[in-house]
Amino acid sequence: MELQLFSNTRSTLGEGPVYDVGLKSVFWVDILGMKIIRKNLETGLETILRLPDMVSSLCVVNEETMITTIRHSFSLLNLKDGSLKELARVEESKENNRFNDGKCDKLGRYWAGTMDMKEMNPTGSLYKFFKSPVEVLDSLTISNGLGWDPDNEIMYLIDTPKRKVFAFDFNLSKGEIYNMSVAVDFGHEPGNPDGMTVDEEGFLWVAHWGGGKVSRWSPRGEKKGEIKVQVSKVTSITFGGEDMNEVFITTAKGEEPLSGYTFTGKAEVSGIPNYRFRF
Repeated sequence: MELQLFSNTRSTLGEGPVYDVGLKSVFWVDILGMKIIRKNLETGLETILRLPDMVSSLCVVNEETMITTIRHSFSLLNLKDGSLKELARVEESKENNRFNDGKCDKLGRYWAGTMDMKEMNPTGSLYKFFKSPVEVLDSLTISNGLGWDPDNEIMYLIDTPKRKVFAFDFNLSKGEIYNMSVAVDFGHEPGNPDGMTVDEEGFLWVAHWGGGKVSRWSPRGEKKGEIKVQVSKVTSITFGGEDMNEVFITTAKGEEPLSGYTFTGKAEVSGIPNYRFRF
């Protein structure tokens, strides 16, 4: 796959790309830059929303609203005027923690995890948010890389320092996970697993923080291919476009001239659409 620059915006810590089918737009965050970037694939228009604190993930609600994780909060963001409405807070007593990666499942529940900003202590948790946040897992260091298989029977989660992608049996109707196992062990792979997505064949695409690539894995943990990226700090990936076969890869600023930019390319397989949040 040949990658091209997708955006003119350079992020300090680009993360969490989301393609919304209805809005025909790719959204992603700059966590340390405290902003959300949006690019419309039809018009090419690129806009930036600046926020008062670190924003780490997002799910679209409708044409005018999205829900975001901002440091310790789940908050609604008005896309027209940039106003925020806080819905809930978690872990306020953990000053070194903040939200990290998050995604919505097929029924519109928002799953989002927290992390220790010093990246040393297992003080993070995974939360499920519908009407109120519910802690689902604890003892995570850097909760990352959520995804679901095409049948919504497996949920994936990365804890970056552990260098593993974990799999759980997933009950979609109840929104519950069981029976944790290891889906992918990074072993001797360069870098650490960061953000990820799943394609229509059920294969996992995992970004390598510090490894300069995205790798593709079978659900049984067999490596099937990789995409070389021109920068080392590759943070996440999502599918989008009219045929859902375009990839959008976010990165963080480093030594390389193109670090911090978002890249795109066409795959030979399509991805699973990102889901909207439902009240």
